[in-house]
Amino acid sequence: MHIYFAHPCFNESQENFKREFLGKLRTALRQSEYGKAVGIVDPFEDTPNIEGNRETKLKLSRTVKETCLRMLENCDVVVALVDDSDTGVAFEAGYAHAIDVPVILISKGNCDEANAMLIGAARERIDNILQEEQIGKLARMFEWYYISKERYGHEPGKN
Repeated sequence: MHIYFAHPCFNESQENFKREFLGKLRTALRQSEYGKAVGIVDPFEDTPNIEGNRETKLKLSRTVKETCLRMLENCDVVVALVDDSDTGVAFEAGYAHAIDVPVILISKGNCDEANAMLIGAARERIDNILQEEQIGKLARMFEWYYISKERYGHEPGKN
């Protein structure tokens, strides 16, 4: 099962959040019977960070978009960090919703601060995501999606 992690990662604070979040999530998944079946797709591992260079961004923007869309199409669930009002995250979440991939919104604070369309597209919302209880909740959701797909041969519901 593949989870696409839509998030901004353009400064040190965002990189630190990503490192902490993924570390805690991987720890929670290791405690689950099905955790090894869950892979996390980070688009920043397969696409260059081109936001700081206008010329490069214009040159590679289509390639980045096509790469990310292909990864989204091959994922089972999208986790979208709604903090920092990143338009790329909004685009990824909207695309996922359009192709019936469930979207789970997460926030360091409160997901209700996100754009109404993001909230409307989400299957679930998890606030205070760095808290151990909330990370555990997210890991259990992945387990439920995995079991539903493996045992019953279908994705749980539609958007």
